[in-house]
Order: sequence, then structure tokens, then C-alpha cells
Amino acid sequence: MEEHQERRNGGEKEGGQPSRNSGQTGLEPEEYRIDIFEISHRNWIESLRTAEESTRSQSQWPRIPKVPQMLRGTQDFKKFYEPGLISIGPYHHGKPHLHAGEIIKRLCARKFLADSEQDMDALYTKIQSNIEAVRTCYDMIPTNKYDDEKLARMMLLDGCFLLQFFCGQGNENFLRCHQLFFAELDSFMLENQLPFRVLKLIFEGANFKGPVEKKIKKFVTSTLWPERSTSETELEEDEEPSHLLALLRSTLLGRQPEKKEKSSSCQGGDGRSCCPWKKGQKRGFSRSFRNVKELKVAGIHLQPSGTSFLRDVSFNSYFFYGCMNLPPIIVDDFTKPKFLNIVAYEMCPDAPDDYAVTSYVCFLYELIDHADDVKELRSKHILYNCLGSDEDVAKIFNEIGNGLVDPDAYKEVKTSIQKHYDKRGNTWIAEGLHEHFRSPWTIIAFIAAVLILLLTGFQTYFALPAKPK
Repeated sequence: MEEHQERRNGGEKEGGQPSRNSGQTGLEPEEYRIDIFEISHRNWIESLRTAEESTRSQSQWPRIPKVPQMLRGTQDFKKFYEPGLISIGPYHHGKPHLHAGEIIKRLCARKFLADSEQDMDALYTKIQSNIEAVRTCYDMIPTNKYDDEKLARMMLLDGCFLLQFFCGQGNENFLRCHQLFFAELDSFMLENQLPFRVLKLIFEGANFKGPVEKKIKKFVTSTLWPERSTSETELEEDEEPSHLLALLRSTLLGRQPEKKEKSSSCQGGDGRSCCPWKKGQKRGFSRSFRNVKELKVAGIHLQPSGTSFLRDVSFNSYFFYGCMNLPPIIVDDFTKPKFLNIVAYEMCPDAPDDYAVTSYVCFLYELIDHADDVKELRSKHILYNCLGSDEDVAKIFNEIGNGLVDPDAYKEVKTSIQKHYDKRGNTWIAEGLHEHFRSPWTIIAFIAAVLILLLTGFQTYFALPAKPK
């Protein structure tokens, strides 16, 4: 048996050529092998053309991606990227630990249909007529488990729940306090999204005033900045978002700055360093400053920006005094999963390519090392700590930013800070002021000493005898 196997293995020479005893000539299999290569090559070219055509003919409904593979192996993946109470869409539908959420969704959906005075069959028909476009929004494998009827029912139930949760009233009748928190958290997870067009299809016939975007933005704004109204934040009326997570991202970032002509200093008319919101690369830039505490010693002080939008970051340099403006933010239990899912979304091919939130997270990661840095941000009313200790806040940003590649959208701001930091004269003056004028009492004592010296000098001058004429 072994000899027979050896003979079979020996029937081909090295390189795949058959022996003379194989009953085939050497020329025929070589030609056959070339033909196969040509056929596979043509198929490969054809597959590229087909992929290009399918991309061009893709539905106008944006895709809802899954979390990138590079993030799926993290230790806390299930905690921050998978829903804990409510499943939205097909990715996590039917999981055993989410069965309680299905009851909540049905109660909320029934309340929404009653308050909006809409017919469920009519809504189902609208979604059913667009079900092929809905399928293109998700990965093929999870959606293939559901036929058109089941997928349309899922979209209708999940859409009615989301609209009731964000736009309706009386949610406390269905959800307790902790359930409200988890439902909101689950609604902004990347793999737990619904196409925004589905929400518009359901909402357009509702007996509610105003478009769905404004109502959901109002809810998101009150969650992010409780002390500010929607009008004060001046939400941008831009193109329709892909889903709720994309809406949350655009609400955090605010208005897109106008493109300016390229210049060496990249400064606006008011002297503020602008931030180019485009894809950046780490090239030729090395910083020596490390955190907020070191910036303060170098004479760079912090103050809140005029808005709470993450794009509103700037730096001004005045001789030995520097001022960096940062947007005020609230840090709570919602902060870490919110930023992690937006960062995961920005890693996906269909997301905006400015990497704005990722750059902001990396910037805070550089500024915050220890609890003292958080304390300084709190004292300047830039950071509102709703977690408890400053150590917890520092740990959150260190964990979020650890391992991220900085797109460096704040490169111009960082460069301006570095130039100010590298001027040793500015640093010496700032260190002297910081060391000797920490409290108002030392400043008062210094002013008193200067006044005493001046008065003593005047007194000595006038006490001198007058010169004879």
C-alpha cells in the first residue's frame, strides 16, 4: 500500500509535471494549466468590473457596518459594542439575553402607533416596498437569515420603538430608570442601528409637529449639554444622516468650518489657529509637551470655547502668555461607549473621512495623564465630572485613546502650541509667575512693595537740597 502511494506521489515531477509513465505528455498538461490560468485571470478581471458596477448601482440608503475586526478582539467588546437590553436591526436580533427588550419594544411601538394615529398595515406596506434597499444597508450574512416579511416586521417594530423613545412621551411607563439608561446606550451602538430613511418613512405620517431630525437632535442635545438649548448650540442642518450614531457624531462636531486657502500659518483673521478637518498623517512632527500640567507651567492656560462643539479648538499666543480654547464636555457613564462606537464608525469605509472625533479623543489622550490634569480642566469649566473621582476620568480617556492611530487633525494647533512651548524665555517667565504669584496675596504684596519703593524714591528725590542757581 505504501509502495503504491509512493508511486502515485512519484508520478509527478517537481513543479507539477507528470512523468512519462503517467500516460500523458508533458506538453498537454502545461497547455491545460495555462488555459486554467487565463480563465481564472479573466474571471478575476470580470469580478473587479462586477464589483465596480455593483458599487455604482448601490442603493442610496447608506450602509450600516459592523465593528471593524481590529476592535472585535478587545477585552470589553461585549460591554461597549453589543446591546445589553434592546436589539435594533438584524445583527443582534433574537439573542437570549435581549428577550426582555422585545416586550419593551412592543409596548413602546403600540404607544407610538396610537399617539401618531397611524395604521400599522400601511406602514408595513411602505417598508415592504423598500425592503431590498434596507437589505443593502447591512452585511449580507446576518440579513439572509430573515425573509422579506420578517425583516420588514423587524424594521417596523424597531423603528416605532426608536421614535417613541426619542420623540414620544410617557416612556417611564414602560422603562424603569436603569432601563432608560441602557436603552439610550444601546440606541447609539454601531451594530445596533436602523437606516434613518426607515425612521423617516414611519415618521412622515405621524401626527407630530416638526421633522424627525429636529426632534431626535433635541433629545441628543439635552443629553450632551443639559444646560444649553438647541437654539444656543446652533445645530447644523446638513444632509440626512445614515443612522442615529451618525446623527450623534454630527451633533457633537457641529458646523463644518469653511475651507480656507492654504497658508503657512493656517490662521484666521482673528489670529486663531484653525484646525484642518481632513485626513492627517504623523510626519515630521514631534512634541515635547505632555499634559495639561506641563502646559500650565509653560504659560499656556485653558479656557472654555464659545460652543460645546468638538471642532471648536483653538490656540492663541501672546508673548509669554498662551491661551488654548477647548469645548466644554460632560463625562459620565455614557462617555466611553459613545466615543468608542463613534471611533469604530469612523474606521469603516462608508464613514466620513475627516476622523474628527478620533482626532479629538487622541488630543484629550495627550492632554490628560493624571487626576491633576482632570482637576485643572474642571477648574476651568471645560470638563464636568459626573463619575466621581478625577482618577476615573483620567482612566477613561487613557483607555479610549490607548492604541488609536492619531489622524492628527489638530496638527496646526499642536504645532502652534509646540512653538510657544519651545521658546525658553516664555517658559522661564511663566515658571517665575507660576512659582511666585500663585495666590492673590503674593500679587498684593508685590504691588505693595513696588509702591513702597516708588514712594521712597520720590521722597528721597524731593528731600535732596536744591542746587544753587
